[in-house]
Amino acid sequence: MSRVSKPRMRPRFEQALPCTPEAFTRELAAALARSDAACSGIAHDDYAILRMRTDERAFWSPALHLHVHDDGDAPTLRGTFSPSSPVWTLFIAIYLTLAIVGTCGLVYGLAQWTLEMPPWALLVTPAAAVLAGFVYGAAFIGQGLGADEMYELRSFVDHALERAAQD
Repeated sequence: MSRVSKPRMRPRFEQALPCTPEAFTRELAAALARSDAACSGIAHDDYAILRMRTDERAFWSPALHLHVHDDGDAPTLRGTFSPSSPVWTLFIAIYLTLAIVGTCGLVYGLAQWTLEMPPWALLVTPAAAVLAGFVYGAAFIGQGLGADEMYELRSFVDHALERAAQD
């Protein structure tokens, strides 16, 4: 496995493939098709998306996006953990809402200041920034809640790599 690093918004890993990209994709697709598979997902030519099985999935459960890069040298597997699509969309919607509210507060506060009124609306902008910081921190809380599932997804990939290398 890769070395331990500090928390990131979307943790990533990269490793050399011990087999051909086709053998890895074939083995990963076969592993996903098994009825007792720990994960569900899709595997195509040079990419795959893995998730926990539906009966084990929670709101914060991560997805693992895999891309195989074969540029002529040694093929490389790149993986990125990310929140599921509904969670990712929620985060973007919250950030967008906070940006709009913060900008409106700034504009209204500057208008108040120009008109020599108390610019109380200027307090909205830093409040929106603080809330955006809390939302950013919530991503790391979600990573902590989904850490076991991230490990499970990565282990699933590692086992598929081992089986593909043996063939």
